[in-house]
Amino acid sequence: MNFKAVAAALAISVAAPLNAYAVSLSLNGNGSAQLQLDSTQAVYASDSNGVSTLITGIGMSLRDGAKVTEVGVPSMMPDGRVIFGAETQPKDTNIKAKWNIFIGNADAVPSHRVISALNPKALVGDCVPSFKGDPYPVADMDGNIAFMSTVPHGRDALFFYSHGVLHCIAKAGTNTNEGHEMAVLSFGSPQMGDGGQVVFNAFLGDGKGTSGGHRQALLLATLTHGVSELAVENEYGPNHTLYQRPFGLPAALSSPLGTLVAFTAKTPSGAALFLYSGGSMARVFPTGTLTPLGPVTYLSPGRPGLMLDGTTAVLAGCARTPAIFRLTRQRLDLRIQRGQLTPFGTELESLGDPVLTASGAMFVGATDSDDHEKLFELSGQDEFFEVGEPELIYRIAMGASKHHSIFTGTLTVNQHGDFAYLGGR
Repeated sequence: MNFKAVAAALAISVAAPLNAYAVSLSLNGNGSAQLQLDSTQAVYASDSNGVSTLITGIGMSLRDGAKVTEVGVPSMMPDGRVIFGAETQPKDTNIKAKWNIFIGNADAVPSHRVISALNPKALVGDCVPSFKGDPYPVADMDGNIAFMSTVPHGRDALFFYSHGVLHCIAKAGTNTNEGHEMAVLSFGSPQMGDGGQVVFNAFLGDGKGTSGGHRQALLLATLTHGVSELAVENEYGPNHTLYQRPFGLPAALSSPLGTLVAFTAKTPSGAALFLYSGGSMARVFPTGTLTPLGPVTYLSPGRPGLMLDGTTAVLAGCARTPAIFRLTRQRLDLRIQRGQLTPFGTELESLGDPVLTASGAMFVGATDSDDHEKLFELSGQDEFFEVGEPELIYRIAMGASKHHSIFTGTLTVNQHGDFAYLGGR
């Protein structure tokens, strides 16, 4: 993705090594994670020039005349479009509003910017979705779509939509390949990897050694090979590390080695960042690791940053200082930290989870010292600038301050640097 020269002109070089991936939580100087959706009203995505564009929002009409009454968390598709769930009210108000899945294209004219994503010509089995809320859809480079929904009898299910055919590939009440029953599926956790594989979090119903009778697990589902367990609470992983809850949201990519997965989880000695690659799991970054800011005391349960070569990035805390670290082949670099200057002279106050692109650039949502939520990019050349802002120099010169609110916890970025998020209007 090519950004306007105007953004590059305002970029500042960062002396310290920097990089990462954003979604889900922000960390402030008090070491607490914050999640806010108060003013969320619309879906925004970048166009081919990198400019943030309104896709749709609450109160806006779609092509069939239905009005949007609620919007869900978006996910960038590899082709630069954005997929998201939304609740819509048909023109006939006697018909109840319902959730569905849509695809938005920021380069299309406003009247044709949103289309329906699902048009199933066939259903495999008797498992059908019954949307009760946001299905958190995701898509892969082949146009396959995965999402979660309840089914008519009320249980959770993971669906896979491909070329007009809708499959149910995991369902609460059924077993994993290892023989454990899936009791609850974690909405918002799915990510797509290699060859239609879907990685997601769930709770297993055997309850071995846990309170509440459930164990949290990281699972991988495919159409042809069922559901496999990658990590399970109270079982041992790499370095004889015992997995404990909570498991963080997974990040996944398709790679030459198969599906790559990065996630955080608690352990008896703190938390750790794990990387699944080539069929094996490694612990790559535990709390207690010494850094230029002191020992790491906290790792975010949001999605880590991930690149095809196994490079990871994670939002962490060192004492009371939020920071983003990047790990490449066992080399740890501090990339961004609280108090760092923005291109406008303000300071970063709280940071979101980082997102890495194929070029090595990092996107991150952050709140500055003026209490503005903004999206920033740290390029591979360590240039740091705000993204998605048209006519930036003009607005600064004229003193314009109008800026829609941004929920940085929903930032989603594909490998090309195309981005989307939820915001206000």
